Amino acid sequence: MGGDMKRPGAGGSTPLAVGLALVLAGSGLWIAGGDARDGRGAVVSGRVALSAAGRVTFAGTPPAGDPIDMSADSYCGEQHAEAVIDRPVRVGERGGLAGVLVHVRNAPDAAATPEDETLLDQVGCLYTPEAVAVRVDETVVIRNSDETLHNVRVTPEVNRGFNLGQPIKGIESRRSFGQPEIGIRVRCDIHGWMHSTIHVLDHGFFAITGPDGSFTLPELPAGEYEVEAWHRALGTASQTVTVAAGHPVEIAFEFGG
Repeated sequence: MGGDMKRPGAGGSTPLAVGLALVLAGSGLWIAGGDARDGRGAVVSGRVALSAAGRVTFAGTPPAGDPIDMSADSYCGEQHAEAVIDRPVRVGERGGLAGVLVHVRNAPDAAATPEDETLLDQVGCLYTPEAVAVRVDETVVIRNSDETLHNVRVTPEVNRGFNLGQPIKGIESRRSFGQPEIGIRVRCDIHGWMHSTIHVLDHGFFAITGPDGSFTLPELPAGEYEVEAWHRALGTASQTVTVAAGHPVEIAFEFGG
């Protein structure tokens, strides 16, 4: 099965020659008889729904990454027993690729914005997690869990950016984004190695892969959908998926490398 493949454009990380596989295995799919619900539990129209659990994998040898020099702030270095490596491509068990946004491009109509809050923390002078995904107008809580000064510089292209100073351990700031936007950059000007990504979508049909590359998409009503996998360094891949009762779906995305 063929898929569309793209690399990051201007302003993104340097393109890498890599292999990427996204598999929604038949055993990871199931048909539900109730109403379909989006990623926050809101009901969407339709009686036939499919929930997809899959993995994103990396084919080949990933880049080794670069050691992080934390000597400019002794507190940061003291939080780590071993050297910290900055790995733009994080590969786990069986080639699982972490930190990939998997989302439905032509998702069903969105339900009301949830009241949930999503946490972006700073621990050991690193952002955690490395990427978060939220709905439009959903609150992002940005916390400093370190006993050192951080600043949080967020630089969207569509939404309004901001730059927060967080000098005290436990301090929290709350922000939201009014427009969909994928790949918003987050950095700390004080500790230049700190970076994360915020994704903002106008629906709830999305997930970010875990350390082993696994993910679960919420139930979708029957129909034809375009599913996309997005990684800052590796680009995007997309493929059309048809959801129908009694027909398990299997999708494979491969980026030649």
